[in-house]
Amino acid sequence: MSCNGCRVLRKGCSDTCILRPCLDWIESAEAQAHATVFVAKFFGRAGLMSFLSSVPSPHRPSLFRSLLFEACGRTINPVSGAVGLQWTRKWHLCQAAVETVLCGGALRPLPDLAVPAGEVEELYGPPPKIGWTSSEGSPLCDLDLCLMPRSPTEAGEPRRRAATPSRNSEESVTTSAGTGEEKPALLNLFV
Repeated sequence: MSCNGCRVLRKGCSDTCILRPCLDWIESAEAQAHATVFVAKFFGRAGLMSFLSSVPSPHRPSLFRSLLFEACGRTINPVSGAVGLQWTRKWHLCQAAVETVLCGGALRPLPDLAVPAGEVEELYGPPPKIGWTSSEGSPLCDLDLCLMPRSPTEAGEPRRRAATPSRNSEESVTTSAGTGEEKPALLNLFV
């Protein structure tokens, strides 16, 4: 018989099912289905199965529980997720969100958890300067490591097109692979 996780994901279930042991900690069949659907919608069905299969069997139930808490935490607190809720001592909100999911309820971001733009820098520090631009539009580069190449005019050099040899110039050479008795062939590629 198919486990509740495989049933809602519409995938085949076997005796070696990856999901079955992950759902044992959830009491009701409906709650197991709700949890599986929620985590699969958040991380993707293939992502969920990939996560679970990459971990040894004894750790899979803990991973599924962690993924459920992270998905709930990111849904109600998109900026910091479950870790942010724990850090700000609002873990009870994450636990309530998990209970809501297990009961089949819908989650939405909580407005009082939104971090004002000015506080982001206080919480996480200033943004890295490499590759960012200043208010004047000039790149702020530490050690001249920009994500974009510097233009020649910015470096004070005049902008020039790369020189190409013409057919009649001394730089143009015609070669042939023969005994020397054949007439050399010239390819006019830019005519």
